[in-house]
Amino acid sequence: MEHKGTKRIETGRLLLRAFQPGDAEPMYRNWASDPEVTKFLTWPTHKSVEVSQAVVDSWVKESAGAKYYQWAIVPKELGEPIGSISAVKVNEETDSATIGYCIGRAWWGQGIVVEALRALIAFFFDEVEANCVNACHDPRNPNSGKVMRKSGMTYEGTWRAGGVNNQGICDEVWYSVLRKEYEAAREKGSEIQIYAEQITAKAEKASISRQILEALPEWFGIPEAREAYINDSREQLFFAAFDKVSRQPVGFLCLKETGKETAELAVMGVRREYHRQGIGRALFSGARKCAEEKGYEFLQVKTVQMGHYEEYDATNRFYQGLGFKEFEVFPALWGEQNPCQIYVMGLKGIS
Repeated sequence: MEHKGTKRIETGRLLLRAFQPGDAEPMYRNWASDPEVTKFLTWPTHKSVEVSQAVVDSWVKESAGAKYYQWAIVPKELGEPIGSISAVKVNEETDSATIGYCIGRAWWGQGIVVEALRALIAFFFDEVEANCVNACHDPRNPNSGKVMRKSGMTYEGTWRAGGVNNQGICDEVWYSVLRKEYEAAREKGSEIQIYAEQITAKAEKASISRQILEALPEWFGIPEAREAYINDSREQLFFAAFDKVSRQPVGFLCLKETGKETAELAVMGVRREYHRQGIGRALFSGARKCAEEKGYEFLQVKTVQMGHYEEYDATNRFYQGLGFKEFEVFPALWGEQNPCQIYVMGLKGIS
């Protein structure tokens, strides 16, 4: 392996960097003092900020080593660490790295660790030239396994009584991804994976919608309208698509209830470079299934009437291709320059 040490890494929402002496207080406050965070970890809950300072000082001292990998997870909007992610073991004989991570309880369920782990997987394969990246979790902590699956790892097996953590002797559930698997996905180009589960964390919804909508000025170029879509997305049913290679969101769709029997496709966006790859249809398929399960009878969507703008003509054709039918045009709803076309779809009996 070509060791690079704790190299600074940026993702859409996060900065992964080496720890600094001033990180002890946020470490203690944000995660290390919480017994719920440390419940299934191998180090004890910190009893004071002095304990955190001693730990951070030791990390800072070791951070110059080329074989030392310990990152602070720093949301860009917050500017301070909320957790850590590291290679807890590097095996030179197998060219493998074992990853461990934890973040504060206030940030659980927002996709933050998934984003960080995806970035490290890419780093260890692309730059360190590892052959395998793996991780394990206590089966009593299934959400950690969910992170591994979302990051592209494959379940390998359960080592019964294979480890020790703060709960005593424990089983270890192991996941891994191999270099050849990572490279095969990259060679095939952009493969899109729609996660079966909905994204429910409000902050993650807003982050994904912002990334996508700001990349689509042709459709969402009015700042006030774009911000309204982003803010509203926090409260809506939310579906997202991710590029398996880059591990970044490439599209999303939101549904909102407009009546007891009707849900509306409130906003949808797919990055231009990923158009014509079936992403929109895949997002809609998941949203439609959700609407049916919730008992809605109809779906509706609003767009600019055909014949006014090339970009929106393509949008009209997309909705028509999904099976939406023209319902009514409201010429003045959005102003004379943007006549509003409403499409509807009946869900009863649709497979």
